[in-house]
Amino acid sequence: MNDTLVKTKKVYKTANYDKFKFVASNRQVSLAHVREIMAEIQRIDLTSENPIKVTRSHEIMEGQHTFEACKELGIPVYYMYTKMTNKDIGQFNSVQKSWSYKHVLSHFCVEGYHDYKILAGFAKRHPYPLSTLIILLTGENTKRIMNEFRRGEFKVAQGMDSVEQLLSKITEFKEYNDKIYRHRTFVLGYLDVLTHPDFNHDVFVHKVSLVPARFIKQETQKEYFRMIEDIFNHRNNNPIRLF
Repeated sequence: MNDTLVKTKKVYKTANYDKFKFVASNRQVSLAHVREIMAEIQRIDLTSENPIKVTRSHEIMEGQHTFEACKELGIPVYYMYTKMTNKDIGQFNSVQKSWSYKHVLSHFCVEGYHDYKILAGFAKRHPYPLSTLIILLTGENTKRIMNEFRRGEFKVAQGMDSVEQLLSKITEFKEYNDKIYRHRTFVLGYLDVLTHPDFNHDVFVHKVSLVPARFIKQETQKEYFRMIEDIFNHRNNNPIRLF
């Protein structure tokens, strides 16, 4: 069967930013998101392939962040006319599905990126959230690192043996609470606790075995610090203070 040529809509471009209008009922513009798009455009400009969608009166139905990014950079805005109306905005955006970390990882592994293959190996051996493993292998817990991961710029910056040892220690808690040991907040908090000069991992694991009912999931790192401190100081003549 032969493919059928579909008539495509025309794409226009202009530097006359004043002709466009925002829709009040659309989501608010996030300056942080605008800056992210600006950085991506400066890396590689694909705006001509992803035009914003506007009505015949040039109300922006989809792509307001891209519009603002182009305006800030002083480059032309590519746009196309759409049949979308104000009531379609919420529905259109609600069904858009961005790539998950797993999708990104799979993509760059197939493309042959070495560091992503290392991460994939870690993920198979250790059932932790990918975001946790990214933080552990880069040594940074920042939004920039996550953005670099999505762009294919992820690099392993930490010794793999030390990360393996850390994850092996944390896995020891699985038998006491299989929800905590995979909780990113606990993992990152426990990493800090291990640097405390008076803290001993083996002693703590033993104390957890004595009072497992106290080893419960918390919401914040501060709450985890209090829980760890409470358990570690159980029947301890020389209690410690964590942070």
